[in-house]
Amino acid sequence: MRLRIDGREVFLDLPAGSTFGAVLVEAGRTVVSQGRVVSRIVADGREITTRFEREMADRPVGEIDTVDVTSTTPDALFREALDGAVDLSLAIRRDAVTVLSSLRAGALAEAGPRYATCIESLGTFFHLAGAVFNAIGTGVFPLAVRPGSEGELPTPPDATAGILQRLLRAQKGNDWGAVADILEKEILPNIDGWSAFFKALKEMGAE
Repeated sequence: MRLRIDGREVFLDLPAGSTFGAVLVEAGRTVVSQGRVVSRIVADGREITTRFEREMADRPVGEIDTVDVTSTTPDALFREALDGAVDLSLAIRRDAVTVLSSLRAGALAEAGPRYATCIESLGTFFHLAGAVFNAIGTGVFPLAVRPGSEGELPTPPDATAGILQRLLRAQKGNDWGAVADILEKEILPNIDGWSAFFKALKEMGAE
């Protein structure tokens, strides 16, 4: 298996029988040692998401021809994550409002496809939101306080995971009235709170 980091071929001293997951761990260490972070992984032309990474972790390296790892600086990744989070929150809000309108009108068939998209996006968004917040707390994404600002980290919404679980339970029970209520009274305010949180972080700036 060939491993390239930012276009340069890297040779790892790994024991026989090593897995794809072990290669990624070593590649990550190499990137971090240079003061950078991994931003993208492509294996045999296929971009590796977090889910695919878990699925492929135990595959022997002999089954993979080429892995390309792209790195970036922590603050560039931070800005990219914030931009993506804000854009995604706005898209989810639009979908949720449309779904809510359909549900209130009793148009379940009309709400179905957009609702499915909304649920998938919510899962992605909440995962991203938690990852960004944790990265800030651990110093992976350091914040630069601008002159004249208070320098206090804004507070993100809480109970996010519980809200999504309640929404899915209501859906499973075909209680679409409850789904509409959760969307209106819990999901939308929570999304608005996260959006405000990320916008505040963008205003604070990143090192």
